[in-house]
Amino acid sequence: MADLTLNLTKPGDTAKKLSLNLTKGERFTVRLAWEGQTDIDLHALVCVNSGAGAKASSFDDILSTYNVRRRIGMQEVGTLAKKSDGSFEIHGGALVHSPDATDGDQADIDEWILVDPGKLAPVQGGVIEIPLVTMVHPQDGGRRFRDVKNAVVTIENSSGAQLMRVSLSTQFGEFVGVQMGSIMIDHGSTNFHAVGVGFNGDFNTVLAHFS
Repeated sequence: MADLTLNLTKPGDTAKKLSLNLTKGERFTVRLAWEGQTDIDLHALVCVNSGAGAKASSFDDILSTYNVRRRIGMQEVGTLAKKSDGSFEIHGGALVHSPDATDGDQADIDEWILVDPGKLAPVQGGVIEIPLVTMVHPQDGGRRFRDVKNAVVTIENSSGAQLMRVSLSTQFGEFVGVQMGSIMIDHGSTNFHAVGVGFNGDFNTVLAHFS
């Protein structure tokens, strides 16, 4: 299988010269907030883990603003259709992403992802794993989370219980990306597993790990 690689350029960019057991039917909300002009993004993947790590099999499994259909120069890139409000989704709305925020000037929450595991079909010979990732954009610009003011990610279940709260600016200041955790779905049982791993590659480096 060919490696999955996305174009990591957005329109307007300057061209380059813990483990919690949750009930069946649970839903999750991932919220990202920050202050200032830095661009930070939320990403999620729908993977299958058969015991050798989580693997995404197609571009339809990648919920990322880098995977939204757009024109970069003379080239059309991305596979996901953007809705009229700027949001986009994969797997029939099992994962929905807010409109892309290119700065931290939105009121309260700048970006969010909604996850409804009940909309995902079961898989044979493995479990569904949904890695949740946050990254500074662009990854080659030299900025780290320590350069971003008050960058915070929270993950909640449908009853509003907070499963994770991470200060990216302080806890992961030396990194450009963090995998906060993964949602695991196995035969109707849904679990959130905290990961908290930072990295300094770009998003295609992340995809290479999960493909």
